[in-house]
Amino acid sequence: MTAAIYIRKSRKDGDKPGQRLTVQREQLPAYARSQGWQIEIYDDGHASAARGKTEDLQERARLEADIRSGKINIILTIELSRLSRDDSLQDYVAWLHLCGEHHVRLATMSRILDPAQHSDWMLLLMEGGFSSVEMKVVQSRMKEGRDQARSTGKFLGGKTPPPYIYDKNTSKPVIDQKSLVTMKQVWALAETMSARQVAIKLGLPHISVRRAIADDRLLYYQALRLDPSGGDHIICEWEPCMDSAQAERIRSHRRSGKKGYTRNTAASLLSNLGLYVCGYCGRSIRSWSPTTRQAYAYYGCKANETARLCDKSRMHQQTIVDERITTNLLGTLADLDQIQEFWTTSQSAENAPQSAAALDEKETLLATKKQRLVAAVADGVIDFADAKAKRLEIEKEIEEIQKKRVEISAGQMQEPDWDALTYLGANWDRLDITEQRSAVSVCIKKIRLYANYAIIDYTFRRDSSGNTTARIHLPPPAKSGPKSTKCNKPLSLNKSDISEKLKTDNVEQKTQKKP
Repeated sequence: MTAAIYIRKSRKDGDKPGQRLTVQREQLPAYARSQGWQIEIYDDGHASAARGKTEDLQERARLEADIRSGKINIILTIELSRLSRDDSLQDYVAWLHLCGEHHVRLATMSRILDPAQHSDWMLLLMEGGFSSVEMKVVQSRMKEGRDQARSTGKFLGGKTPPPYIYDKNTSKPVIDQKSLVTMKQVWALAETMSARQVAIKLGLPHISVRRAIADDRLLYYQALRLDPSGGDHIICEWEPCMDSAQAERIRSHRRSGKKGYTRNTAASLLSNLGLYVCGYCGRSIRSWSPTTRQAYAYYGCKANETARLCDKSRMHQQTIVDERITTNLLGTLADLDQIQEFWTTSQSAENAPQSAAALDEKETLLATKKQRLVAAVADGVIDFADAKAKRLEIEKEIEEIQKKRVEISAGQMQEPDWDALTYLGANWDRLDITEQRSAVSVCIKKIRLYANYAIIDYTFRRDSSGNTTARIHLPPPAKSGPKSTKCNKPLSLNKSDISEKLKTDNVEQKTQKKP
């Protein structure tokens, strides 16, 4: 007789590290040998068998495969809850059906039960029910313990941010003096400089500096924690390394300081609306305001803000791009009656509400079948393997229904306010810039900017085929500079400057010819 010895423990105890696992690894093989069984050990060590975590139990999966292949006659555990700790009993009952189907008995060091016997089946179900209730009680107590620790300022675990390190002796964070020197430099500079400037000056990653001056970190440095229920500050058990005055100075400068570059809220009609994206890399388009060396404001890919990361994109004058997009928008609104007809025809052809209702009805039916399948497994009507295959088929069908629902939702468009669009087209020149910007946001969903053209994605269909996009051409870059220059303003020279320039060039050439 081949006995499978399954060993598992949910988590390590703080005062008795590994003792329960040691008992299982020593006593279970000794008991099996005393019974004259041939043993095969399946050891998952410290692992949880709760619902949603059984995928990590590799040894249990190997045990299941050996049971199906007929290699195992009996399973020996320290207690039957080692096989499953599912609080819903679904996984536990499935294991009972698996063992009963393959004539595998379940044993502890005090008794042996056969799932194929009705009396033993009832005892196994009762023991599984007690284990499920115990699991719910343990989870509830653990949650209460975490809430109590949070409210009293205890350390809740996890990685400690610098300058703190975790001290195993005291079980709480302590200050690392070496790391504290660097962090004090960061905090001192953050009172007067931006996070990016601090990162460049100290040679640190920008994201690390941003995290170091975030609100939750500033509270952590003061040994404080925000109470989620009342919003008050809770004093924590570790030693603070920052006072409230410095934290307030950092917070105040961070909120009022510059964000890496300066730009107006509305540099032009279409800027800062979140409409523009780069057609090549998909990043957002930002606005470069004019300076003393620039005559115009420009649009450009945000990837080129600090380095040339998007090679295909180039700068575009805001006035030219905004003017051409506005012209296309007004031309589109001029044919609003025809556009409304296109929209009405497309909506009646799609019949989206009926399709969505049919999908909902089908999904409800599949969910009911899945629930009945679980009940059938519990009653022993269907075996575990067939039930598992059928469940996968049902879940696959539900997934396909959800995909179709997403496709229908994506293709279905909300009916535009035709009266408002008609008013916009007729009274565009009478609107101020704020009203015009709001109107653009209603009509246009996205604008993809390329080197020589732009693609406008409207919120409504523009033709009978359902197309929502329009393409506009943009002027090529000026020849006076590279395509990525922010200002392509040509130099203006009068005749006297040109003649003087030619004389200077001739003198330089004659000088170079002399030996």
